[in-house]
Amino acid sequence: MIKKLEYRKYTNILVFSISLIPLILFLFIIWNRLSLPFVFEWGESAGLNQIYRILSGRALYDLPTLEFSPLVYTPLYYYLAAGASKVIGNILLSARLISVISSIASVFLIIWIIQRETKNLLLAWISGMVYLACFALADGFYDLARVDSLYILIILIAFSVIREAKIKTGFFVFGVLVVIGFFIKQSFIIVFLPVQMYLLYRDWKLSWIAIAVEMIGISVPLFLINNNFDGWFFYYIFKLPREHGYSFISAANFWIGDTIRPLGILFAFSLIFLLLSRLDCDQILNKSKTATDSKNNITTEDSLNGWWIYILFFAGTAGAAWITRSSNGGGANNCMPIYAALAISFGLGADYALKTKRVAEMPLFYSFIMLVISIQFIGLIYNPFNYLPTKDEIRLNIEMNNRIKDADLPVLIPYRSHLSWELEQIPQIHIVNIFELTGYFKGEVQPTGVRLVNQIRMNICRQAYGLIVLDQSVPWFDEQLENAYFHEPPIRNDKTLYSDLLSWQRDHGGIFLKNSKYDLGLCLETISLENE
Repeated sequence: MIKKLEYRKYTNILVFSISLIPLILFLFIIWNRLSLPFVFEWGESAGLNQIYRILSGRALYDLPTLEFSPLVYTPLYYYLAAGASKVIGNILLSARLISVISSIASVFLIIWIIQRETKNLLLAWISGMVYLACFALADGFYDLARVDSLYILIILIAFSVIREAKIKTGFFVFGVLVVIGFFIKQSFIIVFLPVQMYLLYRDWKLSWIAIAVEMIGISVPLFLINNNFDGWFFYYIFKLPREHGYSFISAANFWIGDTIRPLGILFAFSLIFLLLSRLDCDQILNKSKTATDSKNNITTEDSLNGWWIYILFFAGTAGAAWITRSSNGGGANNCMPIYAALAISFGLGADYALKTKRVAEMPLFYSFIMLVISIQFIGLIYNPFNYLPTKDEIRLNIEMNNRIKDADLPVLIPYRSHLSWELEQIPQIHIVNIFELTGYFKGEVQPTGVRLVNQIRMNICRQAYGLIVLDQSVPWFDEQLENAYFHEPPIRNDKTLYSDLLSWQRDHGGIFLKNSKYDLGLCLETISLENE
């Protein structure tokens, strides 16, 4: 008996120590980049444009112009960030703090769920750390000025509520959370669609409360907001997202490269939970058929309901992640819902494995299971410096800010257009908004997109920009740039250090200065007014 306890003690210490690695890496990254005054991912810039637009008091959803076009997400996160910035005073820091707090709260919520289900604090801790360990798989989005981390937190809160809901109040609160989640990101509806269909079948007398709250809470604000913005709200959050094509390569890679290959051990433990807990339900059900004890019936109902809710929640998160990840333009951040669900199902599966009779009889088998869990953690270790800018990149970003601020005319910098707001210049539309409007994501070309592209071409020909900065190449402006501007020679310095984090700032773009000797008429002839 003493040997068994010693085996478990030392094994637990080992696994706990290894599980600290993702926490240390995450805290190290946050400490070193949270307050840095520039974007790490070009999508952050588009989100900051939304926050600046809200703070300016102008309509968030309106006709696309060269100054602004909104993202195709519902707006709650951006309004929260705008409100937080009123208190904190720094827009970028405020938006990132919401994501950081949401990520940390999500970890603690996963720990709480597993602790409540298994009564195993170590396993609960490990499950929370598993979600943190997926930081690199999600391309480091956990602390960015993006909607994703808040979206995950509301998903987990809603799941916790509906898992425990027994009375009308619980279903009402769940309905409210679904409404909140939808106005953070539309795909929230997909996450809980399977669970709600099951609950409606199981107990429609309670489920209709959640359904009614969701229908009223979503539809009424939708139509009020859309009416307030003259129909543009529906255009951006419903029509444009439908114009994204789907990539079969991304759809396949979601299961191979994003989930099963790096998280195979998590999947294995998840299957253990789904299979063994279902067998337990069947055994209890068989006993209840021959027993008259009412407690058996209660246990049967609770076990079956719990099993179905967990498996349908997993199916919903996987479906939402798969659909959004498979969309053209969908990044690894869209996998975050399934990472959270896997962390939960992993914890439950590991608990089932550790409670088997073989583990009780053979302490080495306990050590083997914990060793397998450790291997999963080790496989998810990443280099934190890949997610931190170098000192040279920090200097170059600050120098770029100063150069833009000193420009005598507006600066076109489509991948970091928030700088126009930040440096008090004329606002500039972000490149991702132009992509949305021009069918870049394999959708239908919008007439407004063609108009905006040609307006930018016209401005380039007329040298309306004092400086043009392309962090990556843009497919529509080459001919105009060749005529009206010249490419500034890059500063080549073999000692300059670059990171993977900001590789998008130096891939194929460059800085363009006005060409004093060029033919305006020849440049204007390169502009086509037709769809291309």
